[in-house]
Amino acid sequence: MSGDSLELRDARTALKRGADKAGMEPASHNREVGRPSGTPGEKYQRILDAAVEVIAERGYFNSPVSAIAARAGVADGTIYLYFKNKDDVLRTAIDATYGKFHDQLEEEFRTVHDPKGQLEAIARLHLESAAVNRNMAILMQTEMRQSAKFIAEFSHKHLVRYIQVVREVVRRGQQDGCFRRDVSDGVVAHCLFGAIDELLSSAVFTGREYDAKATAAQVIDVVLNGIGV
Repeated sequence: MSGDSLELRDARTALKRGADKAGMEPASHNREVGRPSGTPGEKYQRILDAAVEVIAERGYFNSPVSAIAARAGVADGTIYLYFKNKDDVLRTAIDATYGKFHDQLEEEFRTVHDPKGQLEAIARLHLESAAVNRNMAILMQTEMRQSAKFIAEFSHKHLVRYIQVVREVVRRGQQDGCFRRDVSDGVVAHCLFGAIDELLSSAVFTGREYDAKATAAQVIDVVLNGIGV
């Protein structure tokens, strides 16, 4: 068996593992590629990271696959072992980011049980995402908003899940008597997302940094209590 065949088989094995983890269908391709350094699993992650970096710096339409491959340190053809096209790379990177967000949220909810504390956890983790991965924050606040297709996909997938989590927390708080029952849980959820999203936009466009914990507490205070004295 040739070295190229081993490379292809190893790459496909990593692709399947990565696809299972990210909830995606692996691309099916039979083209030969070179032998860049690093294991298949490492290359898969390098491609995702490189795509986010390049698109954040250059914009989606000015970021060819060749530029992503160069940043990742792989041959152009290697990308097509893992992904169907540039759109597929971007979707997978976004899926992985929001998957991590929800995993962190589930971990927080294991120890934080009161509804107000859970809302603060959602807001804090959302704000922290910009500091943890600034390139993804730039991409989400700029490039995503210029594509109706990606906005529609995001709205029907990640935003729906985010809003649903907040609504469930609000409903529990209403049932426990912590929150007013005459307020729509959907309105509260969209207000919370909108407030955090706007703060992230400010961070991206102005370079302003936020104390995630303190800012999250203030946002929740405004959402729950308003600004009246």
